[in-house]
Amino acid sequence: MSKPRLFFAALPSPSVVAAMQAVVHAHKLDLRLGRDLFAPENWHQSLSERIFDPSDADIESLMTVGDAIRAHACTLSFNRIDSQLTQAGKIQWTLRARGKPKAFEDLKAVVQAALKQAGHPDIATGVTPHVTLSYGAPEMLEKIDVSPAIDWTLDEIMLVIGAGQPYRYEVIGRWPLLPEIDPPQQQFGMF
Repeated sequence: MSKPRLFFAALPSPSVVAAMQAVVHAHKLDLRLGRDLFAPENWHQSLSERIFDPSDADIESLMTVGDAIRAHACTLSFNRIDSQLTQAGKIQWTLRARGKPKAFEDLKAVVQAALKQAGHPDIATGVTPHVTLSYGAPEMLEKIDVSPAIDWTLDEIMLVIGAGQPYRYEVIGRWPLLPEIDPPQQQFGMF
């Protein structure tokens, strides 16, 4: 990952990262992956495709896009880990969310529309609710159910640049989302 990458993302809170790490550790995926585990501080939900080697004009343009986004927060419920073979022949291990919540689809549509309007249709691509745990796993993985599911409320979007050795994200812009319209119901004990 040598070229800098610029894109919109949501980054989980430390408590959500800790919950994800606990699941990874409970299933010994960290031991199985070793150095192929994507650094937990880099776990994210992508909201756009990337611009490689971004110019100052690219950054300024995407900052303007961020300023224009008006969307509501949404909660994703991560309930499984699986693997897939990419077109490039690499194996990815991925933490996946249940379904495609309407609020997430609405957020994605707002981001895509803002990117297209600003002249960036090439990065206004569809994304699914997921967090990639490894971009180069050594083997395919049988599906693992995550129970209880890990809930993560995306309440802000960020413009990040990924670069460096070790590879890390620098947040260069952040925008809070509007309050969630239909948050998940909390179930409390009856007694």
